[in-house]
Amino acid sequence: MNIARFISGKIAAQGSKGFSGVIIKIAILAVALSVAVMILATAVVRGFKNTISDKIFGFWGHIHITGNFSASHYAFEAVPMSLKQTYYPYIDTITQIQSWYADKKNGQYQRSSKAGVKHIQQFANKEGIIKTNDEIEGIILRGIGADYRWDFLRQYLKSGDTLATGTAHNGIIISEATAKRLKLSLKDSFNIYFVEGENSLARRFEVVGIYKTGLEEYDRRFALVSIHQIQQLNNWRPYKNFDKEVELQTDSLRMVGFAQVTLPPRFDQIISAGLSPKWDDVQSQEVVISARYAQAKNYQIGQEIKLKYEDAAGDSCELKLKIVALHNAKNMVAERENGDIWDKTIFVSVHTLQRLNELLPAQVSGFEVFIDDIDDLSDYGYYVNNELLVGKSQYASTIKELEPNIFDWLNLTDMNERIILILMILVAIINMTTSLMILILERTNMIGILKALGATNWQIRKLFLYYAARIVGWGLLWGNVIGIGTAWAQKQFGFIRLPEDLYYVAVAPIELQWGGILSLNLLTLGITLIFLLLPSYLVSTISPVKAILFK
Repeated sequence: MNIARFISGKIAAQGSKGFSGVIIKIAILAVALSVAVMILATAVVRGFKNTISDKIFGFWGHIHITGNFSASHYAFEAVPMSLKQTYYPYIDTITQIQSWYADKKNGQYQRSSKAGVKHIQQFANKEGIIKTNDEIEGIILRGIGADYRWDFLRQYLKSGDTLATGTAHNGIIISEATAKRLKLSLKDSFNIYFVEGENSLARRFEVVGIYKTGLEEYDRRFALVSIHQIQQLNNWRPYKNFDKEVELQTDSLRMVGFAQVTLPPRFDQIISAGLSPKWDDVQSQEVVISARYAQAKNYQIGQEIKLKYEDAAGDSCELKLKIVALHNAKNMVAERENGDIWDKTIFVSVHTLQRLNELLPAQVSGFEVFIDDIDDLSDYGYYVNNELLVGKSQYASTIKELEPNIFDWLNLTDMNERIILILMILVAIINMTTSLMILILERTNMIGILKALGATNWQIRKLFLYYAARIVGWGLLWGNVIGIGTAWAQKQFGFIRLPEDLYYVAVAPIELQWGGILSLNLLTLGITLIFLLLPSYLVSTISPVKAILFK
C-alpha cells in the first residue's frame, strides 16, 4: 500500500476548515482560471493565425509562378508567360516530394513532404481607374480563367454570384468596400480606364457579384474579371492584335501583314510577278516574297513554303504559305536607306498573322499553386524553383515571401501566447506554493506524530505532494470546463467581436486542438508539482517533539 497516497486521500476526504479551507478553494480557483485562460489564449491565437492565413492562401494561393523575379500577385507590369508549361496543369498530380537539407551535425538529410499539390490555376493582372458619375478610384483587375477555385471566394460573396469566364463576358466582382465608396450595386455598369502609352482606353463592366473577405487592404484594391478581358487589354494571345506595324522574325524573314484598307497606295507598283493576295481573306495562306530572295532560294510562284515562328517565350509554330507574287520593294527605297532589309521582307494578309493566336498558346501573368499542407510550403517553394523551373525564365515565390509583413505580424502573436502561458503558470505555481505551505503548517502536529512513528521526510513530503496534486487536479478539471465551455460558446455564438478593418476578422476565431489541450494540462500539472518540491522541504525542518506539542 502507498501510505503517503492513502493518508493524503483521507485528509482530502476530511477536508480543511477555517482559513486553510478558504486558501485551498482560492488555489483551486487560481489553477482553474489559469488553465481556462491558457486554453482560450491558445485557441484564439491558433484560430486567429489560421483564419487569416487561410484567407490569404485561399485568395492568392500558396506559391506564385511568374516571369518576373520582382513580380508579386499584384505586380502592375506583368511579364506575359505562355499558358503551355510542362507543369501546367499536371503539377496537381504530385502527392509527395523529397527535399534535401544541410545540417551542421548530421550533414545532409532527406525529408518527405506531408502531402501534395492540390491545385494550380492561371491568372493575369491589369491596373485601371474606375470612374462613376461622382467618384474615381484606382483598381487592380485580377483576371481568372475556367480553372479558378470558387470554393474559397464563394463563402465570402455578400451578393450576386460567381463570374462567368467566357470570352466576351464583361462581368466584374468587386469588394463591398469598393461598392460602398463608389455607390455601386448589383447589375450596375461603369467604365474602367486603362492607360496605354499616351492614350487611354475605356472598357465597360457590369457588377455581377460583391465580396468581402475582411482583408481590407486587398478588398479595396482588387476586382475579379474574366482573364480574357486582361489578355485583350494587354494585347496578349489569344487576342494579340497583329497589324501592319507588327514585324515577326520567321526563318530570318520579316513578315508584314496588311488588310485592304491599310495597304499602301503604291503597293501594286512593287509587284514584279504574280498577283497580290486577297488581303481581307480570313483564311488566307498567300504570301508575297522578294524576287531576289526567291531567286537565291530557287522559289517559284505557286510553290508552298514552311516558315517557323518562335516568340520570346519559346513558343513556336509552323506556317504553311503559298507564294502568289514576287516584289521588288528594294527598288522603291532611296539609296540612303537600307534596302537589304526588303530582300528579307514578305507580305501577308493581316489575318495570317492573327492566325498565330490560334496556333500558339495563350499568354498569362502567371500561375497560383495550392498545396495540401501549409507545413510543406518551404519545401514546395524550393522544389518548384529548383526542379520544375530549371532552365526557364520563371520564378516561384511563396506567399509568405510576397507578404512578409502580414506573416511577421501573425508570428508576433506566438510571443503573446507564450507570455500569457508563462504568466498563468506562474499564477498557478505561486498560489499552490502558498497553499501547500499553509497546509504543512496546519498539519504540523500530524507531521510530528508521523515522524515519531518512523515516517521519513520524503514519505511525508510525498503525502503533501499527493494532496497538492489533488488540488491541482480539481483546478484542471474546472479550468477545462470553463475554458472549453467558453471557447465552444464563442465558436457557436461569436459574442466576442473585433474591428474587422484592424484584425481582418469580425469575430474572435476559435480553434481547439485536443492534443494541445491535453499537453497543456499535463504541462501545468508537471511544472506545478516540480516547483512544489521546494516548499515541501519545509517538512524536513519540523522537529517531532516540538511538532507533537504544537497546538
